[in-house]
This record gives sequence, structure tokens and C-alpha cells, in this order.
Amino acid sequence: MADLRSLDGLEVFMNNLPPDFTDQGLKAQLSPFITDRLGFTDWECQKFRGRKYGSITFLYRTQGERFLLVYGEESVLGFNRNGKPRTRARLTFLNHNIFCRRSDRSPDPYLLRSLLDAAEDLQQDEDIPRETANDKTVDFKLDSLSCGHYEYPHGKFAYTPDITWPVEERVANSAKFARDTLIINFTSRTSSIRVEIPYRTIHEIIVAGRPTSLTLTLEEAPRFFEVFNQDPVSLMSRLGIYGSMKNVARVRLNYLPHDSANHADILGQSLVYRIQVSPNDFQSKFQRLKEKERLIVSYYDFPDTLFGRTSMADGLKAFRRLVDECGKTSIVPFDVLFQLQALVHNGYLLPQTVEALLIRLCKTANTSSINGSSSSTANRARGLAGNGHDSDVKQAASSFPFSAGAFKKLFSQIFFPGPDIEASTFGLDEIWSYLEDNEKEIRCGLAKELISERGRQNLIMVYKVQVTPSRFILSGPEPEAKNRILRRFPHHTGYFVRVQFCEEDGQDLFFNARVSLDVIWKRFKTFLLQGVHIAGRGYKFLGFSHSSLRAHSVWFMAEFEDHNGSKQTYSSVISHLGKFNKIFSPPRCAARIGQAFSETPFSIDLQELGVTIERIDDVESRDGNRVFSDGVGTLSRSLMEAIHDALPQTKGIATCFQIRWGGAKGMLALDDTLDGMVMRVRRSMLKFESDDIRNLEICDMGNKPIPLVLNRQMIKILEDMGVKESWFFDTQNRELTRLRMIAAYVRNTVEFLKRQKVAEQINFSRFIRRLHKIGIDYKKDAFLCSVVETVILREVRLLKHKARIPIEKGITLFGIMDEFGFLEEDEVYVTFEKNRFTRSSDLDICDKLVIVTRSPALHPGDIQVRRAVLPPPYHPLRSLKNCIVFSQKGQRDLPSQLSGGDLDGDISNTTCLMQLDNIIWDDDAVSSSRREFEPADYPRVSPLDIGREVTMEDMTGFFVDFMATDQLGVIAVKHMILADMKDGGTVDPECKLLAEMHSTGVDYSKSGIPIDTEKLRGLTRTQFRPDFLAPAPPANIVDRTEIVFEAPKAPALEDEDEESGPKYKFYKSIKVLGKLYRAIDEKKIWKENIHRTERSQGTAVWDQLFRYITIQCEKLGDVNWRPNLDEARRIRQTYDDAIWSATMDNSDHSTKGITELEVFTGCIFNKSGVQTKRQRDRSVRLKDDFDRIAKVFESSIRKKKIEPREDDGADDNDSDAGDYADADVDDFSPDLSALELSIACLHVGTSTSNKFGRNNSDFQSFKVIAAQCVLSELEIALMNHQVAMGEALRAASAK
Repeated sequence: MADLRSLDGLEVFMNNLPPDFTDQGLKAQLSPFITDRLGFTDWECQKFRGRKYGSITFLYRTQGERFLLVYGEESVLGFNRNGKPRTRARLTFLNHNIFCRRSDRSPDPYLLRSLLDAAEDLQQDEDIPRETANDKTVDFKLDSLSCGHYEYPHGKFAYTPDITWPVEERVANSAKFARDTLIINFTSRTSSIRVEIPYRTIHEIIVAGRPTSLTLTLEEAPRFFEVFNQDPVSLMSRLGIYGSMKNVARVRLNYLPHDSANHADILGQSLVYRIQVSPNDFQSKFQRLKEKERLIVSYYDFPDTLFGRTSMADGLKAFRRLVDECGKTSIVPFDVLFQLQALVHNGYLLPQTVEALLIRLCKTANTSSINGSSSSTANRARGLAGNGHDSDVKQAASSFPFSAGAFKKLFSQIFFPGPDIEASTFGLDEIWSYLEDNEKEIRCGLAKELISERGRQNLIMVYKVQVTPSRFILSGPEPEAKNRILRRFPHHTGYFVRVQFCEEDGQDLFFNARVSLDVIWKRFKTFLLQGVHIAGRGYKFLGFSHSSLRAHSVWFMAEFEDHNGSKQTYSSVISHLGKFNKIFSPPRCAARIGQAFSETPFSIDLQELGVTIERIDDVESRDGNRVFSDGVGTLSRSLMEAIHDALPQTKGIATCFQIRWGGAKGMLALDDTLDGMVMRVRRSMLKFESDDIRNLEICDMGNKPIPLVLNRQMIKILEDMGVKESWFFDTQNRELTRLRMIAAYVRNTVEFLKRQKVAEQINFSRFIRRLHKIGIDYKKDAFLCSVVETVILREVRLLKHKARIPIEKGITLFGIMDEFGFLEEDEVYVTFEKNRFTRSSDLDICDKLVIVTRSPALHPGDIQVRRAVLPPPYHPLRSLKNCIVFSQKGQRDLPSQLSGGDLDGDISNTTCLMQLDNIIWDDDAVSSSRREFEPADYPRVSPLDIGREVTMEDMTGFFVDFMATDQLGVIAVKHMILADMKDGGTVDPECKLLAEMHSTGVDYSKSGIPIDTEKLRGLTRTQFRPDFLAPAPPANIVDRTEIVFEAPKAPALEDEDEESGPKYKFYKSIKVLGKLYRAIDEKKIWKENIHRTERSQGTAVWDQLFRYITIQCEKLGDVNWRPNLDEARRIRQTYDDAIWSATMDNSDHSTKGITELEVFTGCIFNKSGVQTKRQRDRSVRLKDDFDRIAKVFESSIRKKKIEPREDDGADDNDSDAGDYADADVDDFSPDLSALELSIACLHVGTSTSNKFGRNNSDFQSFKVIAAQCVLSELEIALMNHQVAMGEALRAASAK
């Protein structure tokens, strides 16, 4: 790495530039002069929009001087108006004379380092980015833009425009197909408009010659902007409309303005846009457009038919009226109406089509009722308008021809309209036949058992609403963990919906300083206040939890009468939770109410158990300024055991629980000195008064040790504390070596899959071992191979891009307080089940130094060193498991020193770095920690106080303000940048200020006090970032199973994607994070150690497996599996439906599901290599969802109840005994029916699955589950056979 002082570059100052230019636009103009003519590549330019000046920085001074020699300004005789010598420009472009001269400033050293690193990478990288057809822009002159829908008048496929926007002919209007996005710019009578349509949202482009046009079928709404210049008159005219316009280039709109029509009325359903373009050079541009691999382009001349066309706006009005009428009479069950409204609202079917379908459904239901098939039920259904019991609605549904599941399946069966799709596909009779087939499959399938399994696991089905900048989308019901509200109204959950505010693609809205989102925030606030009308019910705001606030989601509810006949409204539901009238802070009030919305999968009836509840005082410091027991109480052993008895069977004993109880929250820890059923709650746990105290809700528990992994913030502080660089490399290299070897040996693969809990419910790791044992290589099957490769790549990318380095002698535990005063001020007690922690054999931490921290750790004092001690035998502390116990002595409690934490359930990271002579890294880590920093001690921030009782409007306003102003992520990234740039690292004053601002940002959700943005702007500004913050090479799942890295892209010289935010430049960090980052070459590891390029795409694995099964069955005699094929096909169809539902329910996108590969591995794939928080949360639910699906279908195939499996972390083994782990004593019977059905399912699973509509996936995982069932049943049958043969021999010997 070159020393910064040795870099000898040169900066050139440029004047008289076009003011609208940005960096990219300027570079596009300079490249022909500098790169093409002079042959220089190591340079960069800088230009701010609105300014007439800029600069060029050359990595090498000689090249800069050569540029000035050719293009620098030259002196001429005379003086200008300012009295300075006149000069003449020698560089001209776009009719501008550009004056270039040597800058008075020295080049930015980080820019020089960035240029040097780019030059070195270009020499070393064999994947040099080259421009392809995908990178070339295709620019059409725009004549008009319209939005409409497809239909089939007289059986012919046609496009019907609903709204057309005329364009000003005197202005240059364009439709530009750039690298990744179609960008439409046009000027209407009132404003300049920009429309962005990412290619990934375009299902098809239909090109027509009469007139010359491109018609786009979209999967989501485009992004709309109003564009304006930065001149003072323009800014002042918009100041009153959009608020502060400083540095704003455009405003995000929620619809396109029109003189006479309302685009917002049809935007969500009319997802077809036509671009009518100039015929000039049309054919050549069309051919270039077809070369873009990411676009599907076809040719079709639409008919000129005018008769028989429909209006989307009129159709929607008529459909909504009918839905409201049906909702009032309840002749159509709510869950069916919801799916019908979703079919229209999400753009799957025209409103006229679904209106006709709904009329036919009502007639059929009425006919059924008149015929007396279920007249009493039907009459009861009509009377439900004022009642609304879910149970009664279910009874009403019994007289209805189809269940909601039959309608939900239509979402996968409906095709996109197109020239090749017949009109009959969208006909009423065709849809009706789909519904009949769907209902038949549901009634004879396993869908009901899957729902029952969710109920057994304390999940509930919840409807969802996605609110985007331009529309709202209906989805669900999807499984959701219970909370206090849902648990209180178990028969009325349909009156509660979860509402998510997000971008059109389901992700968080992206902040860009040059784009105003004021219009979008106003739309969101209006939606929160007005609510939404769904299937005849009016849903309005109810509340949100702390976690859902950060996830930008809330709960809505519709009014209803409960089982006692009492009307439940917003006021009645909230008042039952507790008393909030004395809380005058909107965020704090929302947070207190939000405790009832925290996910609490399990609850315990304290009254039924006869629990005595005691209120006890907090433990405070002598001066009363510190609360050592903040957020933690105790419980007796009897109560702990009662909790365990009430919970699902788990391995491992929990002695501490994260709870919600009435108005209290925090931790309960075992106190073995308490007798009877006792729960002790402290004042610091009580957040508000509540009479709803019968049930104790369990959020989480410490039932097992959690392995610790480092992160970038922890590594930087440890580096500043003096921990040796070699220790970080040793730990990373150990993990990297393990990851490289996983795919090399099957035993490593099996162990890795067990640790990662991949498809844990079907024991997938054992399946791979079983294949290996009978001589079958799993790598010859594309799906099996992709499962393993995907999980390995995920871990490699986390290691490289997040520095998630596993620590062998590290663990993550809940933190509680020493109730007995045993621990001294600087002591902790760390306890965990050592037999469940397999990372290290040396787990004795008695009288050893340990490093204790919490995430996020930004302040250098957020990591502390303490001594771990062991209480004497029979001491009450020895009863605790899987927790770290903090002292109650001293001036200040340790938790408050760790990122300002308390003991209410935050998880502590405890790094056990033991000083043992034969483990070098222990000594390196602890002994080299030469510096220990004073912990931060920030003043308490008083929460926002409005001086009156908080209203619903106050809380919804805060919710939107939080979305608009939350800067936590920005601060965390800025901290990493400056900690790398500054010599002092995290100790630098600016980094300490950022740590304090981050603490304020964390509290913002409860205090309502945002960070001081002026302080943030006052910190060191830079467009450079260390290389370890660079985005990962994009990778995608291709053909639903295989991961493929994208080819490097040549830098785009055109300013096509300014919406994506600022363009950062990266330099090679010389600190430990940068070195660790560069030590991992993920592409090389992928090619050499993970990805198998020669894997088979055929059936080799399954053919071999069938031959093995056939040979083994011959030993058993008569195994006739073919009569089971029809049942196997039904099971397969139901399984594929369940997998499809999982792909859609767990996707952020409303119409694009995730892949089966992601469902099977329980992890949502992110092309950038690192998941978003929402994707991480969804992945947890996804794994549970697949485990439920697998459990139900394994039970069905094997004809027996299969218990949930939880991996205990023990090593798998190669002994025969391990193969019978699934067997039970009662299994040893001569019945072969389960084996025969399993074989039939395997046979069906190896055939291609049904493809229809938008579900064009050939699901692969059913055969894996079936094969595992076959092998399990076959082993049991062979053991039965051996037992029978042994008994026969003994009987013969006896005779």
C-alpha cells in the first residue's frame, strides 16, 4: 500500500461549465478528450449541479501537466472586466468554452488513493468490465404517454388507454432505455415529469408499428417525479407546496397529474403503459432494444377496435359498490371477499370480470340456501352484519360453494394477458372451473392440517396491507406470532390487519437528499388517519410496537361485536390495555401501548396456577442515580417449571425469561430461595398501570447458549484497545478454512448443514449422509447442490462484507442482576450449558478475564473487561443457566456502561478470552488489550411533552415523522467511515460525537427527540468510503435454483440512476477491517471451493436411489407402491401449493415470490450479499414456515405423527444406530403401507410439477422430503424383517 504522502497527483480547476452537469455528465463529455485522445485512464472529475465550476484530479502529475499543455487556458493580450489578464479556452464542448488551469488546492489524498486502488484492481482483475448491449442506451423521441389495461373485445387481445398525457411538442421529450431503468422525461402543460420504470418490473414489452409504440406490462407501479430547475423563481413557487426545497432536484409524486382525469383512482390496477414514439429510425432502435437481455420484447399490432372496451375507473366504482353490499349482508364470507378484492386491487383481474364472478357466486349461494341445503346457516350469515363473529362467518362459509383458499390459489393460476394468451383464459367459465378444481384439492388435501399445525405453534393467520407511494396492496392471510390483542380476540382476528408502509417493491423508501418525499409522507399520514375499506369493513389505526415502528408497520382494526355482544372500538381495545391518560409524550405513549403488540408466542395463565405476585424495590446506587436492577425481576422454581410445562417441548432449560405482563416488561430470573408459585416484579419494570394482569406473556427465553460472532463496530473498538492484528486474522482464517472445506468432504457438509439447521425438520443433513453411505453423490443433483452452495456462500459473504467472525471462545447470553450480592463490583458470573456448546473444548472460565459488550457498540467504552468468577457449590446463583449475571455493587452498574443498556431483555455478547498457555489467541486478545476506555455517560433526554393527553392523531403523526427523519443507519455508517479515516479511530472526538448521536437516535423511538441534523452536517464530509463498505459483487438466483454472479459492469457515464443516491468512491483501508476484507476473495472461493460447474441437470441421483430402493425392497417381498400413485399426486399438489404460498407470503414484493431454494434453506437471498433487517426477520419466520410444512407432509407420507425436531448440536455419526433415530418402539410392525406411499411420493416427486399461470416454477423439494421418508421407512422395515427372521430362526431351532 502506497503511503499517502508519496502519491504525486495534480488537480485541474475548470470554469464556465454547464451548470446542470453532474459528475457523470461531465465525465461523459471529458472522456473523448482525456481517455480517447490522450490515453489517460487514471483520473476523476468532480462537479456539483448548479455550479459553473468543477475539477479534474489526475493520479499522476505528469498526466495532469500533459492535459494542461493540450487543453489548458492560454494567455492573450489585454485584461478582463475584473482587471485580470485575459485568457483563451482551448477546450470546448456543448458550445461552452471551458477554461482549465492548475488548481490552487492539493489533490484530495483519499481521491488519489481511490484512483490508485482502482488502477491496481484493474491490472489484477481478470473480470475487466466491458460495455455490452445491456449497457448501451436506446433513446426514443416521446410523442405521448398513456396508462391503461388489456382486455379482449370480441375475443381479440387489445390495449385500452384509461388516461393519456399529451406532451409539449416544442420540448425534447424522451423515453430512454438506460442500463437498468427506463426513464421517461416529458413536459406537460403544467410541469416537467420524470417516470422511472426499473427493468425488473417489466414483464413484457409489446412493440407495434401502427402507430410506432411500445406497450409495457408491469408487475409494479412506476416511480413518478416532478422535475424543476434550481432557479430562484422556480424554488419560491414550490416552497409553499413541498416545504424546504434546498438542494432538491425533483419531488417524488404519488401519481401523475392530469388536467381532467385522476390517475390515482386507477394507478394500482392499470399497470399497462404505452409509449408512443417517433417513427424516425424506429426499426434500428427496436433491434437494439431486443439485444437487451433483461427485457422480453415481442411484436404485435393491436387491433383498432373501439367497441366493447371498458373503463377501469367505472369498473372499479361498480365493483366496490357490489363488495360493500355483499359485506353488509354477509352472504359472501369475509375471507372470500378479501381475496376477490385483492384479485382486483392487485391488478390480477379486471373489476368487470370479478364483479361478474361475484354476482354468480351470490346467485349460487342463494340457490343453495333456497334449496334447503343449509338454510339455517345461510339465514344466520345474513344476520351477521352487526355481529361479525369469525366463528359464525365460518359457519356461513359452509353454505358457500368455494373456500377462500380456492380463490387464493387463483393468484398463481392467472396468466398475464398477452398476444399469445387466449381470451377464454379470463372468461368466467374458465375461472369457475379453476375454482372447482381448487376446492376439490383443498377438501381432500392437507391444507387444513397445515392450518392446525400453525395453531399448535401459537401462530395465527393475519391479513396484510402494503401501502406504497402510489397504491395499496392486499395479501394474506399469513402466519403471524400472537400478541396480547390477538390472543384476547381469538375468534375475531379477521378484524385486525397489519399495514406495511414501503417502496413499490416492498423495500424501505430510499433516502436521497436531492429528492423530496414530502408528498409521499403526506400520503402515508392521510392513510393512517383515514384508514382503508376492505371487503365491506372499515379498518383504522390501532397501534404499533417498538420493533414494528422501525420496520414501518402498524396494526389497523375494524369495529366489531365480541363474543359477549360488546362493541369493540379503538377506544375500548386501548382502554382495556391500561391507563395512558397521564402520558403526555406521543412516542412514549405509543411505545407503552405498543407493548401489547410485541410478539409473544406463548402465554401462561397466572390465576389458574395460583401465582403470588409481589412488588419489590429496585436496587440502586448509594446516591440513587443508578438502578442496578433496571428491568429485571425474579420467579420461583415452581413457577419456572410450570412455564416449562406449558411451553412446547424444547431441549435445554431456561432459567430466565423475557416477558410482558400487564404494564410491565423485562426479564424474570430464577431465584431458588423463593418457595411456592411466586413472581416478583420491580418498579422499573412497570411502564404503565394496567388491570390486564391475568396472563404472563413470554417473548423469549435463555434456553440455550448462542454462539458469538464479531461485527465491524466491535472489531474497530478492539483494534483501538490494542488487540493484536494477528488475533483477528487467526480467527477469520480458521473460519475461512472451515468454509473452504465444507463442500470438499461429505462429513464436513453434513456437520455444516446441522449447525446451520438447514431443513432441520426433515433432517436434511442426515439425508445427505444417507446418500453418501449408499454411494450416491448429492452433487450430481442441481437442487441439492444449490442448497449446500447457497448456505456456504451466505456465510462467506457475511464473513467478508459484515466481518461476522465466529469466536470459538465467545458466547451470547441474556443479562440479569445478582440478587444475592455475591459478586463484587468488577465481577461477573457467566453460566451456560457446556454440553450444548461445541465450538471449544476449553470452557472453564472461573477466575478469568472476560470481555463484555453489547451491540451496537460505537463508543470506545462500550467494551469492558471484567473478571468472571464461580460461586461456591449450592449457592443460588449456581441454579442459573445460559445467562450472564452482573454485580449490584459499585458506583455504576455495568449494563449501563455497555451502549447505555439495561436488563430488560437485551442480549449481551460475552467474549470468553481465556489466558491459557496452549491457546495463543486467548493470550493475544486479553494481554494485548492495553487500553480500556471510560464508558460513555450521556445525559438523560427528556421525552417530547405536548402538555395534554395523547391522541391517535399525535401517534400517527409521530409514526410518519419517524419514518421521514430516522437517521440511525446514516450515523452508524458515518461512524465506520470516520473511525477508519481518523488516526484516533473510535476515540476521535467526531466519532465520540457520532456515538452520542447514535444513542440519541436509538432513544428517538421512545423520546420523540430526533438527532441534531446540524451537528451531523457539521462533521467531516467526504464522498470516499473504506473498501470494506463497498457493495458486494451482485449475485442472482437463476432458473430458480442456481446462483450466478453478475458480470462486472462498465462505469455508466450517463446520469441515469440519480435516484439511487450519491455515487461513492472507495479506497483501500489500511486498518484491520480493510485488511480482513481484502483477505477474502469470495469469487475465487466460489469458483474453487464451493461451486460445482459439472453438476448434472438430470435424474442421476434419483435413478440411483430408486435402484437402491428396489434392491432393498426385494428383501422385504411384496412391496406394491403403484396403487398409491393417485394419493401421492394429491399430496404433491398440496405440497407445491403450500410451497408457492410460502414463496409469496415471505416475499417483500406483492406479485413476485421468492424462490423454492430460499424457502428450503430458510434464508432470503439478497443479491448484494447482505440481507436487510426486514429480510433477516422474514428469514426467521420463513424457516419456521418451512419446518411446519415439512412436518405436516412428512406425517402424511409416513402415516404417523412426527414431532418437531430441534437440533441439539451434537455431531452426526456414521453408525448404523444413527439411521434408526426416527424409529419408535411401536414402529416395528409388518405394515408396509407407509413405505409404499413414500415410494409412490418419491416417484411422483421426480416428475415435473404442474406449471400454470404466473407460477412457472418446477418445484424440486418434494422429492427430497419423499426420499427421506422412504429411507426412514425402509430402514424400519428392514429392521422389522431382521427381527422377524431372527425370531423364525429361533423358533426353528427350538423345534
